[in-house]
Amino acid sequence: MSKHIFWIASFPKSGNTLLRAILSSLFFSNDGKFDFRLLKPINTFENKYRLNFIKNKNQNDFNSLHKLDILSKYWHDVQSKSNLGFEEDMGFLKTHHALVKYENKSFASENNCRGFIYIIRDPRDVVISWSHHAKISIDQSINFVTNELSATQWNESNKSILNKNTNPLVIVSSWEKNILSWTENKWDCPKLILRYEDLVYDKINSIISISEYFVKNFNFNFQNLDQKIENIVKSTNFTKLKENEKKLGFNEATNGPFFRIGKKNQWKDKLNNSQLKLIENKFKKTMVNFGYNLSEK
Repeated sequence: MSKHIFWIASFPKSGNTLLRAILSSLFFSNDGKFDFRLLKPINTFENKYRLNFIKNKNQNDFNSLHKLDILSKYWHDVQSKSNLGFEEDMGFLKTHHALVKYENKSFASENNCRGFIYIIRDPRDVVISWSHHAKISIDQSINFVTNELSATQWNESNKSILNKNTNPLVIVSSWEKNILSWTENKWDCPKLILRYEDLVYDKINSIISISEYFVKNFNFNFQNLDQKIENIVKSTNFTKLKENEKKLGFNEATNGPFFRIGKKNQWKDKLNNSQLKLIENKFKKTMVNFGYNLSEK
């Protein structure tokens, strides 16, 4: 199997879309000016149409893809270069899936991984963002973020022939398990770990780190890099993204605007003491390891 997949991975609401905006502007524009159309080459792996081929292999399995023991049998087949439709040697794929195994079947393989970038966000802010995104309470959101069995569903697609009532699962696990599954794996492929807060508040240096990563590990030659960086910073400003979503819409939005606030430390005004302690006690070691200071409450 060829090393054709470059993963853009994260727990939900951790800045994956902002990272894709930066990457798409680096790779798929001449001047670094971002617009939503540039995201098309970096789309989500878990789109239901990717499962269409299973119908010809096994009709019973195709009708049972809501069962993890059935879906997991096909994880690697779904990721084949031919099924993904990759014409180049490498293609980008977004995922929120934890890098887990189910009954000894792994979600993804070192054999087809060209590299990956993993982006992390303060779990206290993830809780708030997920609450708005999923239209659930803060306490329900905390349960989702801290639960190692948390899952979402594959994206709908008008190209899918899967029964509308069949909902395959994306195993996101907990914030910590998702992070550690990717960042502590022993795969022999280049990885880059970024923080959402740095992408927002130290964007220039973050983009430089991203470009250097691709130059060093893949010998990419970015044309007009200084100009691109300047334009990426301007065109992926959160206010600019929010304005463009309002004018043009954004197909990844659900239950309201996708780009809502985008600031760090929202949790200081939103979470009570018991909610903070629940999150921090659960994730203390990993939070500290990635530079998230614990509250004084």
